[in-house]
Parts: sequence; C-alpha cells; structure tokens
Amino acid sequence: MRRAAAWMAIVLGWFLIAGPQAATGAPVKTRQQTAPVSCAGPYKGKRPTLNVLRELLSSHERWLENRTDHNGRRADLCFADLSGASFTGTNLDRIHLQGAVLRRASFLRASLVQAHLTEADLSEADLRESNLVGADLRHAQLIKANLGESLGNEAVLYGANLRGARLPEATMERAHFEDADLSEADLSGATLMDAYLYGARLSHAKLVAVDLVGADLRRTDLRRANLRQADLQGALLDGANLEGAFLVEAELDGAYFDEANLSKADLQDAVLRGADLRYVEAQSAGLERADLGNANLEGMNLTKARLESANLTMAVLYKANLKNADLRGAKLHRAVLINSIMAEANLQGSILTEVYAPKSNLHRAQLRGASLERANFVGAQLTATDLLQADLSHANLQEADLRAADLTGTKVEDANLQGANLRGTNLAGAIGLTQRQIDGACMDKTTRLPEELQLPPPCL
Repeated sequence: MRRAAAWMAIVLGWFLIAGPQAATGAPVKTRQQTAPVSCAGPYKGKRPTLNVLRELLSSHERWLENRTDHNGRRADLCFADLSGASFTGTNLDRIHLQGAVLRRASFLRASLVQAHLTEADLSEADLRESNLVGADLRHAQLIKANLGESLGNEAVLYGANLRGARLPEATMERAHFEDADLSEADLSGATLMDAYLYGARLSHAKLVAVDLVGADLRRTDLRRANLRQADLQGALLDGANLEGAFLVEAELDGAYFDEANLSKADLQDAVLRGADLRYVEAQSAGLERADLGNANLEGMNLTKARLESANLTMAVLYKANLKNADLRGAKLHRAVLINSIMAEANLQGSILTEVYAPKSNLHRAQLRGASLERANFVGAQLTATDLLQADLSHANLQEADLRAADLTGTKVEDANLQGANLRGTNLAGAIGLTQRQIDGACMDKTTRLPEELQLPPPCL
C-alpha cells in the first residue's frame, strides 16, 4: 500500500505539471551550468515520459533492495527535466540527479540518502521531512526551498544557493556548507552541530535557537543575522562578520572570535565565558549583563560599547580599547587591564577589586562609587577622573597620574601613593589619608588636602 501511494503521488504530480511534453519525451531547455558535471544519462535535457519514469524508479528500488537482481538498476536522471514532479515518500537513495531541473518538485518525506544532486536546481522544492543524509548537493540551487524538519547529517552543500530557504527544525550535523549562500534563510531551531560553514553567507538569516555547537563559522557573513538564544559553544567564528547581528541570550562559551567583527551587535545577556575575543571589532556593541568571565579580550575594540552590569571577572583586557564605554555596575574583579584604554568610560558603581591595570588610561573616567580595593594602577593615567566615594583601600597607585582627579569621600586607607602625581588633585575629603602616604607623592599648591595634613616637599 505504501509503494502504491508513492506511485500515485508521482502519477498525479506528473500529469498536473508535465503536460503534453511528458508523453513525447521532447527535449527541453535546461539552465546553463557554471561548472559542468559528468553526465552519461539518456535523459539529459529531456523530460522522460511517465511510463519511462515509473520503470526507472521501479528498477531503482529493486537495485536498492538487491544489488544482484538483474532486473534492478540504479536510476540515472542527470540533467533531466523533472520540474514540478512529485516524489512524496519515494525511496531515491543513491539516485543520479546531477544537474537535474527539479524546480517546485515535491520530495516530502522522500529518502535521498547519498543521492547525487550536484548542481541540481531544487528552487522552491518541497523537501520537508526528507532524508538527505550524505547527499551530494554541491553547487545545487535551493532558492526558497523548504527543508523543514529534514535530516541531512553529513550532506555536502559546498557553494549551494539556499537564499531564502526554509530549514526550521532541520538536522544537519557535520554537514558541509562551505561558501554556500544562506542569506535570509530560516534555520530556526535547526541542529547544525559540528557543521562546516567556512565562508558561508548568512546575512539577515534567521537562526533563532539554532544548535551550532562546535560549528566552523570562520569568515562567514552573519551581518544582521538573528541568533537569539542560539547555542554556539566552542564554535569557530574567527574573522566572521557579525556587524549588527542579534545574539541576545546566545550561548557562546569557549567560542573563538579572533579578529571577528561584532560592531553594533546585540549581545545582551549572552554567555561568553572563556571565549576568545582577541582583536575583535565591537564598537558600539550591546553587551548589557553579558557573562564574559575568564574571556580573552586582548586588543578588543569596545569603543562606546554598552556593558552595564556585565560580568568581566578575571577577563583579560590587555590593550583593549573601552573609550567612552558604559560599564556601570560591571564586575571586573581580578581582570587584567594592562595598557587598556578606558578614557571617558563610565564605571560608576562597578567592581574593580584586585584588578591588574598598570599603565592603563582612565583619563576623565567616571569611577564614582566604584570598588577598587587592592587594585593595581601602577603608572596608570587617572587624570581628571571622578573617584568620588570610590573605595581605593590598599590600592597600588605608585607613579599613577591623578592630576585634577576628585577623591572626595574616597577611601584611600593604606593605598600606595609613592611617586603618584597629585598636582591639582582634590584630596580634601579623602577618607583614611595619612601624612605618611602623601609624603612620597608629588603635589603642588593647587592640591587640596585635609586640614590636618601638610604639603610634602616638592618633587625633584
């Protein structure tokens, strides 16, 4: 009964779409091939009759069931015109369909395991719930094709055109999409674990809740792609272009972004623990409440980035650029900020306890109410910095430049001010400041001190 139903679907599809050409087997014009594939089939450029197709597929089924059956033979329909045909539920495993014209054809629940579909035209074809495991679809045309809930593990789609294709809930583990065009495609909820997408185009693609764990996305174009709640743990995104991408609540633990572009990307509440973000361009990116604990942000450009309440605990920000960044309430406990640029950054209420930030630049930064206990700011530039009511207890400010900084209400108990430049600094309201601390600092007549303390001798 199942086989009869499949044949009925083919018959109906054939008569509805084929028209009089199917009866004559007359040649039809096929699309020009960009990279010709080998084809020795008898139906190249032709549309086989219904009876011929039925016999071909019957023989193919016998060949699949028993390779020694002399009545069985693998079907060869390379470059044939099969547009609009229905193969619903049909077993087409290992079939030869290279370069075939299959526009708007139906393969609903069909099996195409290891089928040869190189350069085939499957534009607008219905491949829902089909089995494409190991299928060869190199350079195939799948524009606006529907592959919803299809199974395509280890399928090969090098250079395939899937622009506007629909692949919701599809499973394509370890599939090859290198240099494929998936622009504006819908892959929501799809499973692409360990898939290969090197150099693929995914701009404006819908990748909501997609599973891309361990996937190779190097050099991909993901501009303005929607990756909300996507799982990209351990994924390779080196050199990828994610400008304006939507990555809210995405899982990016241990992902690699070396030299990627995240400018204006939205990563609110994203998880990037231990991620490699070295030399990433992330100007004006949104990282509010993002978890960047233990991440490597060396040389990363975060100019004007939004990092309110972000977690940067023990993150490496060596030579990172955070100029004008918003880090209000951010956690940077034990973060490495050597030679980092945080000029004019807003760090009000942030936690920078035990940070290692020698020679960092915090000129005109807002550190009001920040926790800076035991922070290392040796040789740091803190000129004109707002440190009102901050906590610098036990901090190391040796040779730091604090000219014109305001420390009113700031805790400086046991802070090391040896060689610090405090010319024009307001220390009048500093809490816990002692004569011993300031005796080793450099001050001038414009320095404001508590009434009980005196200016030390001028520095040489």
